[in-house]
Amino acid sequence: MHWSIYLALKHLFPSGRKFTFFTAMSIVGVALGVAVLVVVLSVMNGFQAEIRRNLIRIQGEIRVECPGLVEDLAEFERKMRTFSEIEAVAPYGCGIVMLIHNGQPAFPLAKGITEDEAKVTGIGELLKFCSLEDLDRDRIILGEQLAMQLGIRLGDRVELYSPLALESLQNEEIIFPREVEVMGFFEADGYDKNAFLCSLERMQDLYALGEGAHGFTIRVKPGYSVEKFAEKLQAQLGSEYRVTDWIHGNSELLFALRWEKTMMLFVLLFILLVASFSISSMLITNVVRRTREIGVIIAIGGNRRGIARCFCLQGFFVGICGTFLGILSGVGVLYFRDGIMSIVDRVLTGNDAQNYLSQFTHLPVEYAVGDFIFIGLFSVIICIFSGILPGLKAARIHPANALRYEF
Repeated sequence: MHWSIYLALKHLFPSGRKFTFFTAMSIVGVALGVAVLVVVLSVMNGFQAEIRRNLIRIQGEIRVECPGLVEDLAEFERKMRTFSEIEAVAPYGCGIVMLIHNGQPAFPLAKGITEDEAKVTGIGELLKFCSLEDLDRDRIILGEQLAMQLGIRLGDRVELYSPLALESLQNEEIIFPREVEVMGFFEADGYDKNAFLCSLERMQDLYALGEGAHGFTIRVKPGYSVEKFAEKLQAQLGSEYRVTDWIHGNSELLFALRWEKTMMLFVLLFILLVASFSISSMLITNVVRRTREIGVIIAIGGNRRGIARCFCLQGFFVGICGTFLGILSGVGVLYFRDGIMSIVDRVLTGNDAQNYLSQFTHLPVEYAVGDFIFIGLFSVIICIFSGILPGLKAARIHPANALRYEF
């Protein structure tokens, strides 16, 4: 073992004692900074992953839209099946309609779907008291928030007016409203809160689509890139169709999430910088306390570079110990996160905030290896740099002056 490594370990962990007070405080400071970074970044990753899953669950991975109508649905589906990357395809139609219940009007977005919708999105997971297999021309599925606004209960009947009814008035014609039954509800979080689901046949009737649809939703097989396949599909279909994958369709939201994480990381890194100053203070104190010892080492042949290296190594060992304890502490806090949040919220507000979180049943967490590597490297590097100034100060000590004034 090189003498500078041995000396660094002896300074940090003297014989007969596991830790000195200054060493313990330095390690705790680094551990707290690392733990905060681990907790915040893992929670941010969790929220991002949950939002991405919700977007895919609601919107699907790829949407193919036509400015007019896709009239021959069977032919289009057959064409889509020729792509080996596609796992499932489902047509849809959408548009604004007027919904009236007990004289109360609303103007929700209606989306006409088929049973295949459950294969391309996760809408089936959001349904309550019903399933897509039971959806037909005479029944619809309302969003929970829309149902609460209008006071609609399960089994109530509502009237639907399409824009065609308004156009018919100009031609002195009358189109009677379609009366349908509310067969169930779906969770509105992540979905358009002012919307309802109906069968594609009912949507074709409301908007006079004939046998056509406004577009298709596509699910890509696992292992294929959604972005690359969307580009390939756009090139194959041409300008007649518009192909949008969920990443480009929500690019602003995804950018905002990434930027939020970056800003949180930038702000929280200052915690480690503060911890590095405490390490520098501890090492400078060591230089002052061990001036005579340093003078003796230089006098018997110890080079000044080794003296400087000794204090950088002390910062390195503190960084290693603090990073290790910080990661363990952060993961431990995240493991018990729901219980901790519940207790803290009950103490501060008297309520359990998780009872009001309908989109997230618990605090989402996702561990990223890259984040752990970055946090560990940054922590250790900043701790090493914190030993440079004390090391330079120790290396400049003149042995004669150190031995003359130290008793």
